[in-house]
Amino acid sequence: MPSEVAIEDTARALRGIKGITVRTNELMAGHTSFGIGGPADLFVIATSISNLSEVMRTLHELGVPAVLLGNGTNVLVRDGGIRGAVIKLGGELAELQAVGNMVIAGAGASLATLCRYCADHNLGGLMFAAGIPGSVGGAVLMNAGANGGEMADVVRWVLVVGYDGKVAKLGAEELGFGYRSSRLQDRRCAVAQVGFQLEPSEGAAVHRALCEVIQRRCRTQPVAQRSAGSIFKRPENDYAGRLLEGAGVKGLAVGDAMVSPKHANFIINKGHATSRDVLALIELMREKVAKKFGVYLETEIVTLGEE
Repeated sequence: MPSEVAIEDTARALRGIKGITVRTNELMAGHTSFGIGGPADLFVIATSISNLSEVMRTLHELGVPAVLLGNGTNVLVRDGGIRGAVIKLGGELAELQAVGNMVIAGAGASLATLCRYCADHNLGGLMFAAGIPGSVGGAVLMNAGANGGEMADVVRWVLVVGYDGKVAKLGAEELGFGYRSSRLQDRRCAVAQVGFQLEPSEGAAVHRALCEVIQRRCRTQPVAQRSAGSIFKRPENDYAGRLLEGAGVKGLAVGDAMVSPKHANFIINKGHATSRDVLALIELMREKVAKKFGVYLETEIVTLGEE
């Protein structure tokens, strides 16, 4: 764990990099959709591939661990916070550009913004992603999907920056996409840009399709409340939500963490939930499903930090 002196020295070194923002002891509760999470030693906002590369190289040389944070929508940060650096992407790394039937997206852009941009530019293929919270980078990292589609269907290449600062372009065939997974999860790198290969479509029709998906999501999920999306992955040949509902978990609570009465695979923060509340509730949900159906559910959300 980096010492206070090491963190201050690292902050000074990072502040010499042009175009980035550096803050110390930044509460992660303000950067996650759960509204939960203690302080990160260092919080860095990179705005270009070049300064992201410098940030990664500097942290690597100083031996400071780093974690990338998108929109914080599939994440539970523990109450003790995160030791080392949390990197968030902004500026050029959140911009979008249409080139023919391809959209080049900064990894820091939100999926919602990307979907609207594609519709505005008469491009289809991403309608399945409407309503999925989170950033482009996080969605590609975990091969996010819904409504019969997933990132693997439309991603053609990814630009990554290694923890040594080196930049590499990886083709889709190198990404090893699987169900809610990719090889990027095993690489020590940050996703910086993504190339999406889409299809020409009439913009108004794409906008209508996006609206229909979002309306359906609003009817079935607690989108207006603090949550981290689906808690558990879909088990083989079944659905986590069905098993959880059958096990009677709706409305169960630990502290201010409660299973949504609207969807059994969502935990909501009623106001002051802690990470311990959420983790205890996750185990309770898992135990009830295992007892009733003999199925062990795997978590889809990522837990970061320490107690």
